[in-house]
Amino acid sequence: MYRVYTFAVTDHKHILKKMGLNDKEAAVYTSLLTLGQGSANSIARISGLKRPTTYVILEDLRKRGLVLKMPGVKKQMFNARSPEELVHEMKENVSEAERALPDLMNAYMKNTPHVRTIHFEGIAGMREALWYHVDMLKDKEIVAFFGSAADASGELVDLFHEWYDKLAKQNTTIRSLVPDSKDLKEFREKDALYGFLPKILPKAAYTSQTSIDITDDFVRIVMFKELQATIIENPQVAKTLREVFEMIYTKY
Repeated sequence: MYRVYTFAVTDHKHILKKMGLNDKEAAVYTSLLTLGQGSANSIARISGLKRPTTYVILEDLRKRGLVLKMPGVKKQMFNARSPEELVHEMKENVSEAERALPDLMNAYMKNTPHVRTIHFEGIAGMREALWYHVDMLKDKEIVAFFGSAADASGELVDLFHEWYDKLAKQNTTIRSLVPDSKDLKEFREKDALYGFLPKILPKAAYTSQTSIDITDDFVRIVMFKELQATIIENPQVAKTLREVFEMIYTKY
């Protein structure tokens, strides 16, 4: 009976590692889940760890609130806290962190250099660049000089669509200047669907294959063919480029 249940639990050790447990801690915790309640000897036997090591880990897990020591018994017995309780506690911690995030970001921006530049490469880097501070843009506006997708790979185009959908879901609005290019047809359809406001510039005036989007705090430059992106994190730089955008947007 133990073997079947232990296998099911150890299948999820990678999740426990994401929750901050190392291999030995995950082994002790999952062994205790299997037993329901057990002594250090029984936990050591199932986990495959030495008894002194098991004692040390149990005490550490107890201090962290993952394991409970049963009171009123001569032989030390331990019980695992319910995984449901742990997940609920993690959700509460995330909610608290999200509530504190604006204040933390204000402190972060005050103590970072006046101009902070971050570079990204490859398709994974493009995702990281596009999702940079994306949740901070909820209910805000991005203005952008979008480029033609002629030099963009299908994978990058799909990533841009995913980014577009993410912004729309969180009520981030976009005003953009875009080239008159057939390869952007699906994006123009999404603009209409999501209420984004592009202005299409004639080919004689604008043929860029690089995108520049501007938030209140940073500017993001994405080079399609090279699969490279640069983020310039500085409110003054963002303000200057936003003013340039407004002049052109108003003109057209």
